[in-house]
Amino acid sequence: MVKRYYLLLLFCFVSVFSIAQEDTDLEKFTKNNITKPNILSTHSFGVFFNRLQGHFENKAPSKNYINFSIESGNIWSPPVNVYIPKNEADRAVVRGYNWDQAHRAFDESTIDKDSFNLANDGVVKGFKAAVNIRLAEKHELQIGVRTYLLTKGKTPFSIFTNDTFIEDFHDHIAGGNDPFDRRVFGLNKANITYNDRAGNSLNIDAGDFFATGIETSYYYYPDFIKNKTIGINFGGHLGANLSKSNSSLDFGLSANAIKTIGINDRNNLNLGLSVGSLRKGLVNFKSDNVMFGTNSFIGFLETALEYSFISKKGTIHTFGTDFYFQTSLNKKDELEYIIPIRDEKAFNSWGQGVTNLYKNNNYWTFIYSFGKKTTTYFYVQQDLTVNNNPDIQTGFGFKFNL
Repeated sequence: MVKRYYLLLLFCFVSVFSIAQEDTDLEKFTKNNITKPNILSTHSFGVFFNRLQGHFENKAPSKNYINFSIESGNIWSPPVNVYIPKNEADRAVVRGYNWDQAHRAFDESTIDKDSFNLANDGVVKGFKAAVNIRLAEKHELQIGVRTYLLTKGKTPFSIFTNDTFIEDFHDHIAGGNDPFDRRVFGLNKANITYNDRAGNSLNIDAGDFFATGIETSYYYYPDFIKNKTIGINFGGHLGANLSKSNSSLDFGLSANAIKTIGINDRNNLNLGLSVGSLRKGLVNFKSDNVMFGTNSFIGFLETALEYSFISKKGTIHTFGTDFYFQTSLNKKDELEYIIPIRDEKAFNSWGQGVTNLYKNNNYWTFIYSFGKKTTTYFYVQQDLTVNNNPDIQTGFGFKFNL
C-alpha cells in the first residue's frame, strides 16, 4: 500500500515537472521553496552518523537564516542476541529455516560464529540547529550541529511519544493488547545497549546526551533550466561524528529538485524530489568505533508535496507531506542466515529490532507551518510499514532570518 502511494506521488511529481510553461502572472502568490524541518528519524543507529535529506529550494537564500528544531521519537525493541555463522556450509543449513526458527539448526555454543546483541527502549529527544549562509548568487553553505538525549518519555515532555500513550492507542484503536511486549518489560523506561560483532559496546541510560555531530552542506544552484518555476540544486555533504561511540567523517552527495505551481493570487503548490548517497566512515579517527551497520554506503530518496496559502494579513500557512526512503544499514543477504535468539520474556514481535537492520527504512511525515518573518512548524511522523525504529515521532521548530 505504501509503495503504491509513493509511486503515485512520484508520478505526480514527474508529470508536473515536465510542464515547460513559465508563469508570467506576477500577481500570483509564489512560494519557491518547501518548508521542511529535519525529518530524519531518531533511529538508535542512524543518529550516530550524518544522514542526508532533501533540500527543496529554488535558489540560494537572499538572506542568511537559522533553523532550530526539537524532535521526539519512541524507540523500542526487546533484547536479542544474534549469531552469524562463519562457514558457508553452516549458512546453507540456516537458509532452510525462517529467521525466527533458525536457532533450531545448530547448538549456538559450538557453531563457529560472529555475534552481536542489542536492545532499545526510551524516547530519544533530538536537538538540532543550523545556519544557512548565502555565499553567492548560486552558492549556499549550511552548517549545523546535532545532539540527542535519551529520556523515559514522561508526560508532559513526551505527550504522544511515551509508552503509555502508544499502548493506550494499541488497546483502544489499533494493534491489540501489547503487540510489541512493551508492558512485559515495563513502560516508560530508558536504556540502549548494543555490542557489535567486533566486540565494541554501547550503553546509554536515561539522561545521557549522545551522538553529537557537526554537519556541513554546500549547495550549488545551476541555471541550465530557464523555467523560473523549476529549481535544481546539487549538494555536497561532510559530517563530523563526535561521539565516543563513533568518531569519524562521513561524505555524501545529493541532487534536489522543486516544481512550483502558482494556483492563484493566494494559493501555491510545490512538489519536491531528492536523491543522494552517503559514504559512512570515510575517515575514522579511532579504531574501536562501534559498527552501526555493515553497509558503508547509505542511499536515500525523498519526495515532498506542499500546499500553501497566504492570509489577508500576510501570514503564510503550509500543509505538507513527505515520504522518505533509506537503504538498509546491514547487507540484506545476511538476513538469510542469521540466527536470532529470543529473550525469554519476549513473545510478540521480538526480532524486529534486528530484522529491520536488513530492510529498507521508509516513513511518512506530515507537516504544518505558519509565519511571516519567523516560521514555526510542527510535524508528526509514522512508519506505516513497521520496518523502522522509532514507532512514532513528533517535532517542532523555528526558522528566522539573521
